[in-house]
Amino acid sequence: MKLPAHLLTGILETLSLQIAVIDQESRILYVNRAWQNFGVYYGLPAEADWTNVSYLEICQANEDTNQPQILQGIQQVLNGETGHFKTDYLCHTPMHQPTWLTLDICPMKDTQLQDAQASTPCFLVSLTNITVHKQAELEISALSMMDPLTGLSNRRRLELFLRDEWSRAIRHQSGLSIMMIDADHFKLLNDSMGHAAGDECLKQIADILKKYTNRPGDLAARYGGEEFVLVLGQTTSQEAIKIGERIRQKVMDLNIRFAEHRLMTVSIGIASLGAHASQASKPTQPQSQWLNFSEDGNLLIEQADKALYVAKKQGRNRVEVYDKHHRLTAPLTA
Repeated sequence: MKLPAHLLTGILETLSLQIAVIDQESRILYVNRAWQNFGVYYGLPAEADWTNVSYLEICQANEDTNQPQILQGIQQVLNGETGHFKTDYLCHTPMHQPTWLTLDICPMKDTQLQDAQASTPCFLVSLTNITVHKQAELEISALSMMDPLTGLSNRRRLELFLRDEWSRAIRHQSGLSIMMIDADHFKLLNDSMGHAAGDECLKQIADILKKYTNRPGDLAARYGGEEFVLVLGQTTSQEAIKIGERIRQKVMDLNIRFAEHRLMTVSIGIASLGAHASQASKPTQPQSQWLNFSEDGNLLIEQADKALYVAKKQGRNRVEVYDKHHRLTAPLTA
């Protein structure tokens, strides 16, 4: 049993789902009230006439939908190359918060709404507001990348971030430094003061590290247990040494005492990616050589960890730097 056209129109006008009907040339034949209301939300006048306007041209004029995958997906449905296209995209409205939408287009199975004289098929375009769902999804994703105790990034987030920063440093031949930071004698603190005191100590160290992550290329992460990693984009080895010394001093300034007044300190190992001038076959033609040649940033982690091991062996509460010759380049600290 087919619904009367006026009843079907009433249903469409009542839906909160944004609906448009277009022809094979992408001309809009009909939009429902929800579609018109979203146009107002987007900044268009309430009396805007949508009919006979090319939907593809609307998409091309909007930076949010002027994307090859969206335009091609719509065109493939209109051409009959595929029976359905669906995608999510972020819509930036002029005066409101960004809105996530699901675009869905498919051929109409019942053409009651098309012009009786028209012979071309009609297509149903629907836009579903999924902003609340997407925000919850992003929040869950963010939580999955965070260490719950310290609020720093976790190891998973660190790996993803370091991969991107490594690629950026190689592409732009810019500096990149990795700092491994370990709380000295932490097990002794836990044993003598209890796990609650240990947790509080880790939080305070994390708070210090957060202060050195003000740029897009910086990240502080809890690597595991009492060990942390600080990624410093566009930072040379010498700059990282200065930052490491500041961090070391700030941890001492916390004045965390345990086990007969032992002072909490940190040991720090640094590894850096950067260029230095070297001589080519002709002395008059200097070339840029990279200090590290790994395929990804994992080698920097390994090198920083080796430098940290040396710092521990040299008496703790110090900063050590790894270089390609396995030399210690930071001065001894008191």
